[in-house]
Amino acid sequence: MATDENAPGAQGRNPDENADGAAQPNSEQGTAPQGDQNAYTPQAPQDQPQWQPENQQYAQTQQYPQGQQYAQTQQYAQTQQFPQGQQYPQGPQFPQGQQFPQGAQYPQGQQQPYPAGAYPAGAYGQKPAKAPNPNTKKFILIGAIAAGVVVLLIVAAVVINVVNGSQYGPQAVVQKYLSTISAGKASEANKLVKPGVKDEQAVLLTDKVLKNADSRMTNPKITRTDRNGDSARVSFAYSLDGTNYDGSLTLSNQGKQAVFFDDWVIDKPLTVDLGVWLSDGTQATVNGVNADFGENGALPVYPATYEIGAPASDWFEAESQTIVAATGSKASYDYAEIDLAPTQALTDEVQKQLNAMLDECAKETTQEIDDTCDMTERYWDVAEYKSFKRQIIQYPTVEVDDSGRSFDTTGGKYKFEVTGTGYDDKPVSGTTDYEPYGYYGDITIDGDKVVLEYW
Repeated sequence: MATDENAPGAQGRNPDENADGAAQPNSEQGTAPQGDQNAYTPQAPQDQPQWQPENQQYAQTQQYPQGQQYAQTQQYAQTQQFPQGQQYPQGPQFPQGQQFPQGAQYPQGQQQPYPAGAYPAGAYGQKPAKAPNPNTKKFILIGAIAAGVVVLLIVAAVVINVVNGSQYGPQAVVQKYLSTISAGKASEANKLVKPGVKDEQAVLLTDKVLKNADSRMTNPKITRTDRNGDSARVSFAYSLDGTNYDGSLTLSNQGKQAVFFDDWVIDKPLTVDLGVWLSDGTQATVNGVNADFGENGALPVYPATYEIGAPASDWFEAESQTIVAATGSKASYDYAEIDLAPTQALTDEVQKQLNAMLDECAKETTQEIDDTCDMTERYWDVAEYKSFKRQIIQYPTVEVDDSGRSFDTTGGKYKFEVTGTGYDDKPVSGTTDYEPYGYYGDITIDGDKVVLEYW
């Protein structure tokens, strides 16, 4: 009988074959025993790598002889059917009904895991890890830097905005200005906002005048800020001499300072015109400082109280007045009326000057003399005067008017001694007492000097 070369025992009997001619199950070669009705899945030896294409799923469940489908998850690319008794390519044989070596049965539809220890590290069926892109770290670094820069810019913008509003905004500028005035620092306030007047008109915008005030503005605070583009109006309130006052200042934005911050500038200074009416002259003292109010009778001052009195002189005196120079709806805008009165020192000075003038007149020895002296006397029986001697018995008394601008005199007595020749050519002599008509004149104060002009 012809022998099938593929049948068991056709190539010579194997020592391992049993008496029936069937081969014993071998772990090294997986041959299916004849008549085995149990389908199985061949397993590769542990030292033999699986060569299946990676990540390949098999098209369908493998079919085995007798048409029985084995319950497993592996599906081959195409269904392979093996004739009964044909030796499988690889994998051990399993007797009918025998479970897998691991003891795990796999339900249909579930992918069979690899046997433990069957594959080396980096199991087959997975794509190898890609080499890292060297540009990736650069992109990450650049992105991190860019994000950091954005965060810094946002923080810087917030900080600049906060600083700009708290230190450089209209409200901050006005608050600093008011606080400077409140502290009596007039010279510093003049730098913050120029007074806008000539130096001779800014004589009361000084530290001495402002610090000598009995009361200055206190508790200045901002009550409202209105902005319209590059213009702003800031309203404020303060206390002065026990009364609450208000006011407002306008500002203009001149651009930027220090690159980032607004440059708000107050348009006009916070000054009040201090008006003074003087009974004589244009000078008066304000908080102990002499000032010339000129023809207008007013000078600018910062909000405060001001004591106004007679000018710093020995010649006049007056009852001082206190004016509250304030702003807003409650301000009175009063002016001071200073009624100057001549001092006794002025009267004494005029008297002194008059007496000196009369002394000079008395030295004259001629009958004719300046009319100012009022020491001329005519003797009708004297045809020719040889000598005319004058002696002041009593000086006239000076009286200065209430304004201190003029004077007159009362009284006075002189004695004249005359020698000469009469109309009969005989010598004549005589003594006469004389009372002057009086002396009148204007008084002018030139600095510290008193100047008299006789009428």
